[in-house]
Amino acid sequence: MDPRERLYEPATAADAMLCAGGGKTLYLGTLDYVDWHLHSVPAFVAGLRGDFRLRYAGEDWLTCRAAVIPAGVCHALDAGGEPLAVFYPEPNVANLSNLARLGVGWDQCGHILLARHPGPDIFRELYENPSSLEFSGEALDHLVNFMQAIDGPPALDPRLARVLRWLNTRPADPTPAGQLADALGLSVSRFLHLFSQQIGVPFRRFRIWIRLRAASQMALSGRSLTEAAHSAGFSDSAHFARLHRDTFGVTPSYTFRKLARVGRIAPFGASDKFGPSSVSPEAR
Repeated sequence: MDPRERLYEPATAADAMLCAGGGKTLYLGTLDYVDWHLHSVPAFVAGLRGDFRLRYAGEDWLTCRAAVIPAGVCHALDAGGEPLAVFYPEPNVANLSNLARLGVGWDQCGHILLARHPGPDIFRELYENPSSLEFSGEALDHLVNFMQAIDGPPALDPRLARVLRWLNTRPADPTPAGQLADALGLSVSRFLHLFSQQIGVPFRRFRIWIRLRAASQMALSGRSLTEAAHSAGFSDSAHFARLHRDTFGVTPSYTFRKLARVGRIAPFGASDKFGPSSVSPEAR
């Protein structure tokens, strides 16, 4: 049977680890079929004990040990019940060049990079060590330093960097893109073009990503999925679940049923006073 014909999500044992915060989100755990979806940030995916299958743009299934998937690329995964690492750095933390340091022997297939061998073994260590939440934040900070050692951190337009910080501290804020653009002294069309060009996805889709991550962090802190959805700006839990599936290929309930270990590796960050009335004309 084609995996896309499955009408249910099978019951799974809780074995996964999820960490979110500090511009980094990491899932470690077994996965089955992950339906067509697209992220709003680049992702590094690696089989922790063997190969997995990946499909994109209607192409045939590809088998690899690791992959770097740019933001905005629709794809599906089939891990066959084996453990995967899926690492999502924010645009100011790592770009495709940074992520390529996490694998060896890369081949390019369309926009996706496929590796024959994963690089640092930190993901497998975090997955297999039952006490790894105690050092996961430090381990991921070291991993980011390793990724940035050659090319440095991503070079974002400072105006976009401010917007990203503002979105992260106010995930449920409904301020429209036009007001944010005005606060930066940009036309809305210039702002939206610059955002898509540097971030890789439209502003609206990235805002959804921020809200999904915020809801996940709230759920990790003990709130129900419904409470987390409302707090992050979603109209209801069904809205949250639909957008979660569009972005990750599985529902939030599927993900959270699998979690044996959860952790917030950093808070959202200090408040950044930015918004429609926080930049005076003289400061633009």
